[in-house]
Amino acid sequence: MKEVKHIFFDLDHTLWDYDKNAQETLTELYAQLNVSDSVPLKKFIKVYYEVNEKMWVKYNNKQINRDYIKEYRFVEVFRKVGIDESYAEDSSNYFMNNCSRKPHLIEYAKITLDYLVKKYKLHIITNGFNDVQPVKLSSSGIQDYFEVIVTSETSQARKPEPEIFEDALKKASASKIESVMIGDNPKTDVHGARDFGIKTILFDPSGRKRSMADYSIQSLDELIKIF
Repeated sequence: MKEVKHIFFDLDHTLWDYDKNAQETLTELYAQLNVSDSVPLKKFIKVYYEVNEKMWVKYNNKQINRDYIKEYRFVEVFRKVGIDESYAEDSSNYFMNNCSRKPHLIEYAKITLDYLVKKYKLHIITNGFNDVQPVKLSSSGIQDYFEVIVTSETSQARKPEPEIFEDALKKASASKIESVMIGDNPKTDVHGARDFGIKTILFDPSGRKRSMADYSIQSLDELIKIF
C-alpha cells in the first residue's frame, strides 16, 4: 500500500473494546438492580448483546434512530429476562453515561497507533453518536492520534453509505487512492468503503468472517507488517 497516506479507522470493536467495556458496565448495573436471585448475570449480559446487535443492524439500515435505541434497548432486555421494565429508563441512562467512560482498548491498539501515527494521518469514521464517541476516545487515551473524526450524525449518513466516506475524505483532504478503511464489519466498513472506491482491511479476530477486503487481519499488530 505504497500510495496510502490516510488511514481511516472504525472505533467500536476495532480500536475501542466495546465488549469488555460494556460487560464491565453491565456488571455494575446488574449489581445495582439486585436481581441475582431471579436472573443470572451471564444471561443478563448475553441477552443485552443479542438485543443490542439486532438494534444496531436496524440502525445501520436506517430502520430505527438513536432515540429508539436509547428508549427501547433495555426495555427489550428486561422484558426478555423478566426484570421490571420500570427500571429500564434509569438503566439506559446509567449505561450510556458510564460505558463510554471505560478505558479498555482492543489488544495491541496503542502500540499499533504509535507506529502508524509516525508515518500516516489517522482518522475515525464511526456510526456511533456525537456525544459518546469523543468520550470513548478521551477515556481510552487515544484522542490525540486522530486528525478527523466523522460520525454518522455529523455527516448525516451512515456506513456503508458513500456519503459518509466522501465527507470523511473531504475533511481529511484525502483522495481515494491514498486512503484505506480499517474496520470489523464486513458490510458497513469493508463493503461500504470498497464500493466507494478505497482500499479496505477487515479486522476479524475470529478469522471466520467473509468479505472482499484487500487484507484481513486477526490482530491489530499485523498492521505494522502491512504498513
